[in-house]
Amino acid sequence: MIIFGTRSKVLHNKAGQAVGDCAYCGTANAIFGYKQISYFHIFWIPVFPYKSRIMTVCNHCRQVREQRSIDPQTMNQIHQEGLPKTSPGYFAGLIILLLFVGSAVAAGISSSMNTDDYLETPAVGDVYEIKHEANGKSYYTLYRIAKVGTDSIVFAINDYEAEGRNGLRKLKQQHHNSYSEQVIIARADIATMKAKRQIVGIDRE
Repeated sequence: MIIFGTRSKVLHNKAGQAVGDCAYCGTANAIFGYKQISYFHIFWIPVFPYKSRIMTVCNHCRQVREQRSIDPQTMNQIHQEGLPKTSPGYFAGLIILLLFVGSAVAAGISSSMNTDDYLETPAVGDVYEIKHEANGKSYYTLYRIAKVGTDSIVFAINDYEAEGRNGLRKLKQQHHNSYSEQVIIARADIATMKAKRQIVGIDRE
């Protein structure tokens, strides 16, 4: 279950100095300025702030004034004292998400480059991840190079087939040595398989 929602945090003015007299109770130098940040969170990790506002609180009578009701002179004093900046920590969730997406994209690019290199220089022992579609579903199996020829390659075919990428991972873990039948495929046909995205990855030890 994903726990998400919104929260608010009140930040004290940088200098922590009074910014005026309270117009309600008349106490001198009792008004202090604050900045309130409202932000989205997931599992209590801040994702990004969506609103901020200035407010004042009287230290004597505890009256709170919202930004729209603060007089210009007090607002100017608050700005002179220095409002706290929004910490990068309030963007932590967004930063984590961007790093995750960036890592996934980089891994995908690296895998694609490796696949292209391995297709150009096939070697005995390379394991090809082979995909085919049936009844609207994706099925995977493994072809392992047994012999490299000038115009063709001999593959050993894995005895098992898996549905989906998760199934493929289990197949590679549980049946990585289960090969019996062989097939000879011309290099031109291998290039066609790659163009049709039937070859989705190549592992080389």
